[in-house]
Amino acid sequence: MTSRKSIIIIGASSGIGAAFARALANDGHNLFICARRGDRLAKTAEGYPSISYACCDVGQESEVKNFFTWVGERAGSIDVLIHCAGVLGPIGLFDEVDSNSWFETLRTNLFGAFLAAKYATGLMKSERRPRIIMLSGGGAFDPMPFVSAYGVSKAAIVRLVETLAVELAPRNIAVNALAPGFVATEIHETTLAAGRAKGGQHFEKTLELMSQRDDDIAVPVNCVRYLISDAAARLTGKTISARYDAWGQPEFDRHIDQIMASPLYTTQRTTPSHLRDTILAEVLTRAAEAKQHRQKQRSVVRRDAKSNRLR
Repeated sequence: MTSRKSIIIIGASSGIGAAFARALANDGHNLFICARRGDRLAKTAEGYPSISYACCDVGQESEVKNFFTWVGERAGSIDVLIHCAGVLGPIGLFDEVDSNSWFETLRTNLFGAFLAAKYATGLMKSERRPRIIMLSGGGAFDPMPFVSAYGVSKAAIVRLVETLAVELAPRNIAVNALAPGFVATEIHETTLAAGRAKGGQHFEKTLELMSQRDDDIAVPVNCVRYLISDAAARLTGKTISARYDAWGQPEFDRHIDQIMASPLYTTQRTTPSHLRDTILAEVLTRAAEAKQHRQKQRSVVRRDAKSNRLR
């Protein structure tokens, strides 16, 4: 069960952020959203009286500060911050791309996440177990050649999440990262527009994923619902994969205390000592495999239904 919450979404003008905003508004929550493009924000909020919006460049501290002041005047306090704002940045070999564009990518993706968290905490009440969720994925755990700024920023967000989880524990604020998996949004159109010569391996990977896409936005949407729910209240300092982890399964919920005591879903150097809790690993692996099997079956049904419609 999830009580009615006041939620901020940074980067809700399109894509995953917009999908989060609409879904959570439908769930009965109060939403405060921002991004740089006011016309897109208006489109996201259209038909949802519980969504309020304002323009904000998350890489500019004065604008972020003003946005959170605006939210505070209307909401008093907030329960959840979801940071979705992100740009792909320059595409190409690292020593060939524009240096300023490379740095500006970190300003938006990483510094923007830092600023959002910095000003959000002042509006959070510890007794309500507030949550901060930052989108990661992408290059967080694997190299991302030809989009190095993007990959570096996403990896840094994971370490930022893990650090903030420790620093904010005395204030009872949970901080987690969400890896949404591949969703066909406009950020990938930038890669395809860059072409094979400039995009290299990243172009090829994006092309492959676009051709195989399930495009089920419901998966990350339901994952964010889980992360703000009472069931996930004890979870903090972790990166949860929307598509591959066993979140929301009974086995996951029953073992959250053990998960918190383990290095699972964190970034650190793996040594043999990390493999001691093999029973927990087996339980969660089986649960995740069962979940993936069900997701695959649902995807087949959707594809068959779509194919029948096109005939």
